Amino acid sequence: MTARHLVITVHGIRTFGDWQGRFERLIKTRSPDISVYHFKFGYFSVIAFAIPFTRGLLVRRFGRELNSLVRRFQPKRVDIVAHSFGTHLASWALRRLSPNEKLQVHTLVLAGSVLRSDFYWADLFPERLVRVVNDCGTRDWALFPSQFLVPFTGMAGRTGFVGMTGPEFCNRYSAFGHSGYFKDAKGQTSDEYMLRNWLPLILRTDPVDPFDHRKAPTPWGGLLIWLTNNFEPIKLILLLTPILGALIYVGALYVEANAAKERILGAIELAEIKKHSLGPRGAYHGLQPSQRALLETMQRALNIPLQKTYALWVDDHPNNNRRERAALKRFGFCFIRRAKTADALSLLKAEQNKYSLVVSDFSRRNDDKPGYGLLDEMKKNDIRLPYIFYVGRRDEAEVTRAKELGAQARVTQPIPLYEEIFKAVNPKTERVGRLKLVFQELLGCPDESSSARLSLFGI
Repeated sequence: MTARHLVITVHGIRTFGDWQGRFERLIKTRSPDISVYHFKFGYFSVIAFAIPFTRGLLVRRFGRELNSLVRRFQPKRVDIVAHSFGTHLASWALRRLSPNEKLQVHTLVLAGSVLRSDFYWADLFPERLVRVVNDCGTRDWALFPSQFLVPFTGMAGRTGFVGMTGPEFCNRYSAFGHSGYFKDAKGQTSDEYMLRNWLPLILRTDPVDPFDHRKAPTPWGGLLIWLTNNFEPIKLILLLTPILGALIYVGALYVEANAAKERILGAIELAEIKKHSLGPRGAYHGLQPSQRALLETMQRALNIPLQKTYALWVDDHPNNNRRERAALKRFGFCFIRRAKTADALSLLKAEQNKYSLVVSDFSRRNDDKPGYGLLDEMKKNDIRLPYIFYVGRRDEAEVTRAKELGAQARVTQPIPLYEEIFKAVNPKTERVGRLKLVFQELLGCPDESSSARLSLFGI
């Protein structure tokens, strides 16, 4: 089957394209040999139009149908006339044709186009296109949602395309709205525009008759044109913000759930200590001071807000207390480790507001200021943070002296250490927002291995 001349029409959304049949009659009346086909896709809703994926499916379908027609008829000339969303289908289908497809459109007529004004046509000439005529309605308010709300679309059917114009490409402007191509000035159905401005393009190869019925823009009008032509980045930000917010919210829920799980595991292991502290037959003999301290520690632990709490741990043998750090990590603590007083002091001077407390041993080899040295330097530099000594041998005189010199406590066992740490951060620690919570989880703890799974108290 062959055809000398093939014309394809494509309608827009929220319509059944009754103008297509009227335009075919205009063509057939003057040139019966022209084969006219209409691409119909039913009533395409605004929601479907707003989703790039559903638009893409229809673009692919139109491209396949176009290729099928050309292969069947092998025409000498192909013309396409498209309105509104149809301009998106036709233009993107041509752009997505594979290089081995031998298909060239002689005249592409666009009316009320929803394409962006910066749609790049130059690379479609001359392999895919001979000429493009973009008819615009300067009162086409229906295109504003496309420009400001729908991603990757615009209103070139109102403002025209930007770029080089000439015999093969031109914008034409009329003073009417989205359906003005098919109606008269009173809003009644009319074929006058199609007869006067489209039919000559289809029947002949004469140069395009350009016209421009726009008025010179006012300063505000010029600003509006500039904003509409450059609104795509702003539109994408506005459209992506709710999606990003939803992802942050879901991510925060995951972080909260995971942190809560870790704290429950920690509380369970704390309870195991309480269970083993009962009598040999499980008899309840009343709470001893150590048991009361344990329960208070559990309570403080469960009240810690779900967030990262940064602390400085100074010890020249960090492996000696890795289990304590792993246990505290379950409650959101991130410990930055340093081996010497000078290094720890330098870190605190640079980032004092980052840390909530300092945990330190007492004796350190190759350190000019061990013992109370860091505590003294902190006081000299007005660095006010809770300071806890974690040592291997209990000395009541040193406990008293440490407190007199400004330390919060001097402890030797894990339970008292946890009690003092939880006491230091509660209740002053404020809860953080979900966005910060997600970022903290992504960053993790810089000096600790996230894969460590150690017993809470090493028993």
